[in-house]
Amino acid sequence: ELHTLLSDQMEALSKAVFSDVQEDFCSVKKILSRFEEWRECYSESYHNAYISLCLPKLLNPIIRHQLLAWNPLKDTSGDFENLPWFTAVETFCHGHGHEELEHTDRQTLSSVIERTVVPKMTAYVELVWDPMSHQQSVCLTDVCHSLKEDYSVFEGEHSKPVKAFTEALVRRLRSCVDEDVFIPLYPKKFLEEASSPQRHFRDQRFWTAVKLLGNMGKWDLLLPESVLKELMLDKLLNRYLMTTLCSHTLSNNAVYACKKIADGLPPSWFKGESTCLPQLHNFRNHIVQKVHAICKQQPPTDPNTRAAVVDLLKVLSTIRCHDSIMAIAEKYHYEDAIYSHQLLNPETAWV
Repeated sequence: ELHTLLSDQMEALSKAVFSDVQEDFCSVKKILSRFEEWRECYSESYHNAYISLCLPKLLNPIIRHQLLAWNPLKDTSGDFENLPWFTAVETFCHGHGHEELEHTDRQTLSSVIERTVVPKMTAYVELVWDPMSHQQSVCLTDVCHSLKEDYSVFEGEHSKPVKAFTEALVRRLRSCVDEDVFIPLYPKKFLEEASSPQRHFRDQRFWTAVKLLGNMGKWDLLLPESVLKELMLDKLLNRYLMTTLCSHTLSNNAVYACKKIADGLPPSWFKGESTCLPQLHNFRNHIVQKVHAICKQQPPTDPNTRAAVVDLLKVLSTIRCHDSIMAIAEKYHYEDAIYSHQLLNPETAWV
C-alpha cells in the first residue's frame, strides 16, 4: 500500500515537470515532426548533421518522464510499447506502416531504447529485483528477450547502457547465490524424522534454491553461457543442491527434485549434444544410483517402480546421458521405454 501511495504521489508530481514548456518541445511526436520535415526537404543537410546520433540524447528526458510509471517487474504495469513516445519514434524510424525508409534513422529506435528503457531496467535490477521471485524474473526476462528479438538489443557489441545492465544482472545473481542461498547441514538423526522442524526448514531452503536455479535459467541467451554455468552448476547445483540430494532424506520427493532441477537448466546447453556436461557428472551419478536403489527396493516390473525409473530416465535424457540410459535399460529390461519415450532423441517431445 505504501509503495502504491508513493507511486501515485510521484505520478502526480511528475505531471508538473513540463508545465512551463511549450507544447511543441515537450511532445516526442511534435519534436520528431520537425526533424521529419527537415529530412524530407533537405536530406543531405539532415544526414550531414548526424541527426540519428543526436535524437536519442535529445528525446531522453521526455521518454524517461513517460517511463516513470513503467515497472519491468510487473506483468500488469503495461508495455512500454503502448506509451506515446514509442509510437512516435517507431513511425519516424520506419515510416507509417506502408513504407520502409532507407536511411540511417532505422537504428534510432534501438538506440533510444538502449538509452532510456535499459537504464530504467538497470535501476530496478540494482534496487528492487529479487532473483528468488519467479514472477519478477519471468517479467524481467520476457522484456529482455523481447528487446533482443525485436530490437536487436543484446546482439553484437554491447553499448554502454547494455553493458551496465548485464553487469548489474551478474552482480545481483552472484550476490544472491553467495549470500542469500542457505541450506543448513543437520545431523542425520534430525533429518530421518519427516515431521522434524529441522527437516522442514532444510527442505524449505532446498526448494527455494531449486526455484532460484529455474529463475536463473531464464537468462539463457541473454547472459554469457560461461557465467550462467558457473553460477547455476558450479555453485548452486554442486555446492548446495547436491548435498541435500545425496543425503537421501527427501524420501518420495527425490525423483521430483531431480526433474525440477533438470527442468531449470537451459535447453540450449544440450541442443545437438549426446554427452553429459562435466559439471553435471555428480548429478548424473546420483540419478543412476537412485535408479538402482529404487529397483533394489521393488521389482523393476512393478508399475510404481517403472513410473519412477522412467521419470529418472527422462531426466538423464534431458541432460544427454545416453550411455547411462542404455546401461540402465539393459540391466532392468527397459529397452521399450527408450523408444516409447524417445529417450535418445529428447529434442522430440516424449509422451
